Parts: sequence; C-alpha cells; structure tokens
Amino acid sequence: MKNQQLMLGAIGQIRSEFGEKFGVPKQPGLAPALRAVLELSGEWSHETCLKGLEDCSHVWVIFQFHLSEVFHGGTVRPPVLGGEKRVGVFATRSPHRPNPIGLSLVKIEKLVIAPGVAHIHVSGHDFVDGTPILDIKPYVNSYDAPQGASFHWSDNIVQTKTEVIWKADAGVHKLALEQVLALDPRPRVAKPDAKFGLDFAGLNVVFSSSDGKIIVEEVSQAKTSPKIK
Repeated sequence: MKNQQLMLGAIGQIRSEFGEKFGVPKQPGLAPALRAVLELSGEWSHETCLKGLEDCSHVWVIFQFHLSEVFHGGTVRPPVLGGEKRVGVFATRSPHRPNPIGLSLVKIEKLVIAPGVAHIHVSGHDFVDGTPILDIKPYVNSYDAPQGASFHWSDNIVQTKTEVIWKADAGVHKLALEQVLALDPRPRVAKPDAKFGLDFAGLNVVFSSSDGKIIVEEVSQAKTSPKIK
C-alpha cells in the first residue's frame, strides 16, 4: 500500500502546569491533583460542539506529541522497564511513534462555555503546555472497559512512589507537585548529588535525591507566568 499523507488540523491547545517535557507523568491518572485546560478554538469552541459533555465524567484526548523528534526504528525503551529492555513500539504508549499522536484519558472537572470560548477543565493529565488537540471523545465504560480483556505486560509492574521531603514551600501547588515528584522524574542515569529544576505552574522547583527520597530544595517564581488561569 502506498503511503498516504493525512492532513490533520488542531481544534485547540492544552494549557497545563508543565512548561517542558521534564517531570510530566508517563501516563495519565498517576497524579490526580494535576489540572489542565483544553482550550477549543474557532468553530470547535461553539457550545453546540460540547452539548451533552456535561453528562460525561471522562474524555479521551487525542493530541500531537509536538515536542517529539522524528522516530525511526521498531522498538523503544519504556521507562517502566527501567529504560533497559526494548519493546516493540506498538506494544507501548511511548511518544516516539511512526506518527506523533497521543491518547490520554482524563477526568472532566468543569466546563466553561461562553461566546467564542470553550474550556474543558480536566484532572489527572500528562500534558505539556501548548500541546495541540486533534480530537476529543467521551469515555464510555461499556465499550472502553470490555469484559474479559487480557492484561498488558506492564500490569504486573508496581508503580512505586518515592517519599518527598520539603525544605521549601510550594503553596497551593504542593499536592500536585508532591504527586509528580513522588514518581521520581529524574533521568535513568543521574549523579547521586545532582540537582534538577522543574518548570511547574510558573514556579522553578529545584530538587535532589538522598537516601532514596526526593528532597525539594527551593521553590521560586519562574520567569514564565503560570499556565493555568
């Protein structure tokens, strides 16, 4: 079959706490306190496009991995396997894909609809600020949770949480930040005494690791403004 070029257009963008990829959870739902806003634009911001969505609890967000590099090859190294074992790309949800398209299930918190404006506030996301939205579909339990579905190889892997020690105050963002840092976003290979900076909701969060714990060393205002209004 000849390659066919498919033209897709963004229907909006995502506003989130993350100004960069570093620190973003590997999957949705791992940090329930995270908040994001799906900003719909143009004709897709009209209230008729969201009619009935108020009766839905969750939505699938189809989006573009706009910060991912062009992918070549058939395997990737999932972080859940420690980044050491290779698995076929179609057996993973890695952002490195033949086409940079992502799929995430998030919880709807509220809808804000006004003339020319449509915002869907969601929680438990895994989005970078500015991510283009390609489509939104409702989660339907009777279809999306089929009976008798076999397990995925990662189901047997326990997602451990790292204890977070606070030496600085993050204010209203502490809960969400703690859930993010507890996932230990450091690179696979990191020096024991290394410090890392996380761009989160207009804050610059400096943290390190000691005795298997994440230590929040400093929290200050970043040069960028908060992503969530």
